[in-house]
Amino acid sequence: MRKILALILTLGLTTGGCAWFGGSSSTDEEIKPAQPQEQTAAPEPTPAPVAPAKDAKGKKGKTKAEKAAEVKPVATKKGAKTEAQVAAELTMVGHKLAAQAARTVMPSKSSREVRQDGKDYVGTYIDVDSSNVTTELRPSPTGQYVGFIRYQERVMDCRGKTRQEAMSTASCEQVKARNINELIRFDGSTWQY
Repeated sequence: MRKILALILTLGLTTGGCAWFGGSSSTDEEIKPAQPQEQTAAPEPTPAPVAPAKDAKGKKGKTKAEKAAEVKPVATKKGAKTEAQVAAELTMVGHKLAAQAARTVMPSKSSREVRQDGKDYVGTYIDVDSSNVTTELRPSPTGQYVGFIRYQERVMDCRGKTRQEAMSTASCEQVKARNINELIRFDGSTWQY
């Protein structure tokens, strides 16, 4: 039975009865070629910035500090944000992310990791220093900014004679610090992380 079906399929395809393999079909005359879609006019390009004129001494008109102080729009869309607005949003998002890291880091101050060290017990937890959050904004020519959020995680050890004392003592010392760099991207309207 399988051999007969394979033979029928082969004969049907070789005689050109299938439009999939370039065969002719009576419906070919009915098919119309695809019509091109209406195209919208491209937005007018913005004029190129004029190069600063040189004075008589041959120096440029603006210094690097003056150029950095200029506020540039992020995109040419309606409601575009300036670089200063984007930087302010980055600072706000950076503090929000550091606060979120402080809430969700494990082991936390409320649930310390306790281990025995000789006769004493040591309770370890991680503390996020959300007061020293720094942000850096790096512009790109495409309008998508990249932001760096930097903060520090401190590993704290609390010593006690018993397990309960190591869990509840407030006198802890910092044994290690980790610098955390988080990289996020601005897509023109919001920060993506």
